[in-house]
Amino acid sequence: MKPIALVSCLFLLCGCATHPITGRDQILALPAVQVAYADVGFALSTGALLVASLPPCGQDCGGESLEHFAGRVRIIGTQLETSARGVSPELFGRIDRFQIEVNRTLGAGTASSPGGRIALGSDLAALKPTDAVIAFLIAREMAHVIARHGEENSGAAIVTSVLGMLLPGISTIARFVATTLASSAPKSSWATRQRQEADEIALAILERSGRSVFSVALDLETGVKQSHLPDGEWSVRFGESTQRIALIAAVPPRYAVLGH
Repeated sequence: MKPIALVSCLFLLCGCATHPITGRDQILALPAVQVAYADVGFALSTGALLVASLPPCGQDCGGESLEHFAGRVRIIGTQLETSARGVSPELFGRIDRFQIEVNRTLGAGTASSPGGRIALGSDLAALKPTDAVIAFLIAREMAHVIARHGEENSGAAIVTSVLGMLLPGISTIARFVATTLASSAPKSSWATRQRQEADEIALAILERSGRSVFSVALDLETGVKQSHLPDGEWSVRFGESTQRIALIAAVPPRYAVLGH
């Protein structure tokens, strides 16, 4: 197939879709490919371990064994899955269920894949999070899956990677650099909006589970050991979510239209 024909086919297939919850246009026209692409990236980046296989880590987890922390994560995640079904019934036409995991290699952080895998880093146990904080972290990753953010990001990466392969007259290294920069540009441009959407959908999940936005805001402020928060992007993003939820809780009435 000639390059111009390949590009034409690619753009015919990779159109935009409007997400039913967020109302935002996304590159979601090749969901099977995008899910597989993003799930592979998730597996490579986390090396996720199922909670059932994790041994205790004793004082390494700040006094709470990793086994106990993983048990809390598993119980809370199971409870929230029912609420997620209510918020987004269409989700479970795409995934069978959420797989909630604790991961030794993720540090103090969280991650999710479009296929429904959610990982919380084992170092989060040292923050001594309350159940409400754990619930928010899980709900926020569920929200990324519901809003199809992973597919959106992988869609942009696939399109730019294919286009980069067709660039004439440049070396393999130059082509790799060009496609990497090109794929990161659109993702960074909508990353802030993705985080806002995730926080809003997480609140909807938590409220459906019986937690008020006011109690969630309070727990995010006081429900973790702030002195143990590590330096890095995850802590910055957690702080942003804490501030965002506090603002939502402080402005009545609570968000009337999800995503606005």
